[in-house]
Amino acid sequence: MTDDLKKYRRKTQATDFLIRFFRTLILIGLSFVILYPIIYMISCSFRERSDMNDPTVMWIPRNFTLDIIKETIEAMNFGETLYNTLVLNIGCCIVQVMSCAVTGYGFARFKFRGKKLMLGILIFMILVPVQVISLPLYTQFRYFGIKGVFSVNLIDTFACMYLPALLGNGIRSGLIILIFMQFFKGLPKELEDAACLDGCSPFGAFIRVMLPNSISFIITAFLFSIVFYWNDSYVSSTFFTNNQTIGLMLKNLDSHLSMMLFNDASVQISPREQIVWMQAGCLISIAPLLILYCYLQKYFTESIVNSGIVS
Repeated sequence: MTDDLKKYRRKTQATDFLIRFFRTLILIGLSFVILYPIIYMISCSFRERSDMNDPTVMWIPRNFTLDIIKETIEAMNFGETLYNTLVLNIGCCIVQVMSCAVTGYGFARFKFRGKKLMLGILIFMILVPVQVISLPLYTQFRYFGIKGVFSVNLIDTFACMYLPALLGNGIRSGLIILIFMQFFKGLPKELEDAACLDGCSPFGAFIRVMLPNSISFIITAFLFSIVFYWNDSYVSSTFFTNNQTIGLMLKNLDSHLSMMLFNDASVQISPREQIVWMQAGCLISIAPLLILYCYLQKYFTESIVNSGIVS
């Protein structure tokens, strides 16, 4: 081996080492930034509130306790709240993904009169915040029906959440429709042509060909949808006064804690001491989502490998 070749190899090895070192350093820094909120939640959830006033306590609690978790679960009535949230959110997410998939497929594959106008409305669905249309929606569901013929009050019922999801107008539906539309545009048109030659109708081709090839994306859209519904408190508080979801319970956790601990909702807990309960509430709230994501991650990866589409 010549001296020039040895020098080149040493230079290459040094360059590779520096690249790996800085890449690892950047990844560790990014991981800490991303994981910091969860680490802080865990640290606060298992410490006593007196530790919040102790400047020597940073990450590891001085007084480890499970009382904060137990009190937060009791204050949130977590069992019943989780059941209500699952019934409402999981159902809405399934219905929303189905309606958004059909709508996105229609925009991607068909030409029809008024398509550009509908696309403009779709963009407005993404841009216009829900606060702008919350009052008209409340009025619509409060007096749902045909004016002068019949009227039904849907407030405090699951229908006021299921109906918008079924009609492609649920929480962030515009974004999911747009993503589905772009995804179906990227699939080969020859798949549908082959299905039509075999006697499939357009809807049959969608069910039998397009959906099986988009399972990975459907799972991703479902995860997005469930996060949107799970974290929602504004829409739920607009339509519900009796039904409790995790988002609503977390929003009103301070008053529930005051009522449970002191039997008086007007009692003010020190904001610094209140952090332990709030962080425990956040940790309990995101735990089902983390479990669901870890469970679906395997199917998400497998569906990409077995999708049959090579880009």
